[in-house]
Amino acid sequence: MSDSLWNLRDVRLEGPMRPRLNDVSLRIQAGVTAVVGASGAGKTSLLNVMVGFESIAAGTATFTPPADSRLPLFWVPQDDALWPHLSVQQHLRVVSPQRNASSESCRQLLDAFDLSDQRDVLPDRLSQGERSRLSLARACATDAAVIVMDEPLATVDEIRAREYWSALRQFRGESTALVFASHGVESVVREADQVVCMADGQVRHAGATQPLYHRPDTRELAEFLGPVNWFAPSDAAEWLANAPTDTVCCRPERIAVELSSDSVLRIAGVSTGTAMESLVVVNQKTQVKRTMLHRMTHSSFKVGDGVVFRLLPALIVCLLALGCDGTSEDDPLLNVTNVRHWPMPPAGVSIPAPRAVQIGHEGEVFVLDNAGRVLVFSSDAELLRQWEMPRHDVGKPEGLCVMQDGRIAVADTHYHRIVFFDQDGAVVSTQGAHGEGFGEFIYPVAIAQDDQGNYYVCEYGGNDRVQKFSVSGEFVREFGGFGTGPGEFQRPSGIVWHSQRVYVADAINNRVQVFSDQGQFVETLGDSESSWRPEYPYDLAKSVTGDLYLIEYGGGRVSWMDRQGTLLGRWGRIGSAQGQLATPWGLAVDARQRIYIADTGNRRIVKLELSD
Repeated sequence: MSDSLWNLRDVRLEGPMRPRLNDVSLRIQAGVTAVVGASGAGKTSLLNVMVGFESIAAGTATFTPPADSRLPLFWVPQDDALWPHLSVQQHLRVVSPQRNASSESCRQLLDAFDLSDQRDVLPDRLSQGERSRLSLARACATDAAVIVMDEPLATVDEIRAREYWSALRQFRGESTALVFASHGVESVVREADQVVCMADGQVRHAGATQPLYHRPDTRELAEFLGPVNWFAPSDAAEWLANAPTDTVCCRPERIAVELSSDSVLRIAGVSTGTAMESLVVVNQKTQVKRTMLHRMTHSSFKVGDGVVFRLLPALIVCLLALGCDGTSEDDPLLNVTNVRHWPMPPAGVSIPAPRAVQIGHEGEVFVLDNAGRVLVFSSDAELLRQWEMPRHDVGKPEGLCVMQDGRIAVADTHYHRIVFFDQDGAVVSTQGAHGEGFGEFIYPVAIAQDDQGNYYVCEYGGNDRVQKFSVSGEFVREFGGFGTGPGEFQRPSGIVWHSQRVYVADAINNRVQVFSDQGQFVETLGDSESSWRPEYPYDLAKSVTGDLYLIEYGGGRVSWMDRQGTLLGRWGRIGSAQGQLATPWGLAVDARQRIYIADTGNRRIVKLELSD
């Protein structure tokens, strides 16, 4: 395929009030190119000129088709341009290079775009989403060398759209170039090698997508690819605990927000969207106010909360924002033989997200969600019973543990305590209060128990530590502390006791730390000196064979390791389809070596069965 497909020079396209394209000079290369900009920026006009649908008033626009025998170009306009007299299946057969596509190739396309049940239906009986999917399936069936699409899948919800983009990648192959216009920033950043930014009928920028997303020259250019926190060197240190020394474009998913009662930064306003939260924050020392955008993964913060903002490492940004697969080709694979998903039961009109999962003594699956509920399922996803936390209006709990005596201990994070329930959800007792003393908590998040009945509680919020209690709840000792050195934590999020060792998932430091059950630091697993490193580890679970499983919030995967930290296998990647996880929060392993994952971003439990 030729490197250059289109060459536009000084192109002008007239409009009723002003030119729709004004002095556009642009070269479109092979690969995948996205055209972005606000409504009316000129995206559709540019594509219309490229495919020859409209004639220009001035300049030149030349298309150099690839030098092969395929159909040079196929155009997918906004209105889908379906043929009213042809069924879904006939749309695919008539455009096939053989004019009668094999039943197998047709079936694969219909299955991939969820159109099998409509194979004999005419377009006027299809929904708008089905029409959009058919237009993409038809484009794939042509085997064209270049496909141009205007706002593909704009009427399809984001989660399902990811699956159809995956199907499009599969069927178009590497030899087919793709140009598409879109308002969907996620699909642009995930799919496009190159991006063209348009405003007022002009090209404001054209170049590689990733540098524009991560390192744009100006805030104006940054905002072509979505919301951004823009920090100059002079003010970054005021707002970021780990501020860089240069100007930084900080996407919302790169901001980690932690509650901190000692912080000078206080929330003055909260605006919550479906995936992003806007926090109006005031520095109490300077009285300067600014808005901070972050990807919402926790409970909504409230006015008056003290907070600390940190930058996540660049690799985690790639994983969370773009759906990159952080797994190395050299990583061993966890041998998963079966995957099952089950959605969370609704709470009113909303579908809550699971946060923690544990296995009961009879094999039940206990789940804690962000609606403040404890739900008990059978291993086959039957809901057996459920109950709510005593209070959860201030914030939702984050961790639970099925105790040896049958009690259910819940880390009631934002109420600074542990709540103990019986098996039916009645409150047996509570422990703790707000504070930094022995037996007090800032934000408790995880609980584990040893074989003597002692239990360990992780907490964060500037007093990041582990506290150990006797079986009767008396304070025994504390260990750890806030920091990045050996034996220190930045958000200890998961904990497991195993053979006189305490393993702690040190989330922001991207490592697992090991202590004796007397609190002495032993070693670090998965750090910068290891052959592998976890990405934002959030929870740990032990298996009956003595190995450990680790859920990686930033990597969208579960990792299997031995107690010495040797990586034995991995499964999963960021996403919403089969084999993918979105911000997974917790996991558990039952006696039959089945893994249960709290797939928080996808609001579901994922059950993995492994080979013997």
